[in-house]
Amino acid sequence: MRIENIAIAEIDLTLPGWDDFIFTYPLAPGPLLESIRAVELQQPIVVAELDEQYKIVIGVRRLLACKELGWKKIPTLVRRNETREQLLWLSLQEKVGGRPLNAMEKSRVLQRFAILWHGDLERLQKEICPLLDIPPTIEAVETYLFFKEFPGPRQDDLAAGRLTPQHAELLQPLPPEDRRAAAEKLFGDYPVSLPQAREMMDNVSNLAAHEGVRVAEIFERPAIKEIFVKEDWTPRQRANQLRTYLQHERFPRLSETEEKFARLAEPLAKHKISIRPPRFFEGNEVTISLRAGAAEEISAAIAAMQDAAKRGLWKKMFALMQGEAS
Repeated sequence: MRIENIAIAEIDLTLPGWDDFIFTYPLAPGPLLESIRAVELQQPIVVAELDEQYKIVIGVRRLLACKELGWKKIPTLVRRNETREQLLWLSLQEKVGGRPLNAMEKSRVLQRFAILWHGDLERLQKEICPLLDIPPTIEAVETYLFFKEFPGPRQDDLAAGRLTPQHAELLQPLPPEDRRAAAEKLFGDYPVSLPQAREMMDNVSNLAAHEGVRVAEIFERPAIKEIFVKEDWTPRQRANQLRTYLQHERFPRLSETEEKFARLAEPLAKHKISIRPPRFFEGNEVTISLRAGAAEEISAAIAAMQDAAKRGLWKKMFALMQGEAS
């Protein structure tokens, strides 16, 4: 197969379906632009001649970089008289033979073959999952197909690994409107950890069910809206405030107990002593951690804990965990 110099203007980059054979995400050329500017193109792109048009199959970032650099023509290998399935396999083989695919790229592979195979999930499970290092289960296929319903910025987070497929699974049971609201509030500027996301989704879903409203309506509450307009809060602080609010609304008595415990532990915090109660106060053991940069700080911390014992602080903490008034 010989290399041809094809006019970039003749390669479809705008019409619906122009990226039918493209799995790359994101599409921005990135550092490739400067590389091509410096040493030109070292490898031709691959296009398919379909319906009297050229469609990009391999090398979309190279193509976009050359277009941005003002090239009129580009070295190209043209595939003719091949089926769409053959072209999809060609693109996939080129991908899996290179760098590892990110989560959104794996999702796009499954999306393209799902269209080709009319939604045959079992075939995707058996033939595609092993190539993508995805668990060969119907549930995993459904999760990765679901990524396309995430808002654009959250798809970027999935591609970059800031969100995981397990985060996405938490939103699958929700209606589309609720998914969008939850994705933006829970996974927005500060993507929370999976355990935190699971806890928050459980709390907000429980609140919505208890009150007979949609999850999206919970996120529209004035108290939650206020969290996201506070300009002096960092994204992490907003996420923590949202988590605290949802837990307080679902478990008001538990939250009250946590607040009392935090007030009891506060005097020791200046000595770099952290005291954590058991999760949900289910148990009667506390976890104490101490940070120190010198021997004198350890001595001061021990003295502070002994003073706390004299003042009855520890007894109050344990009484609180046992459900007694503090």
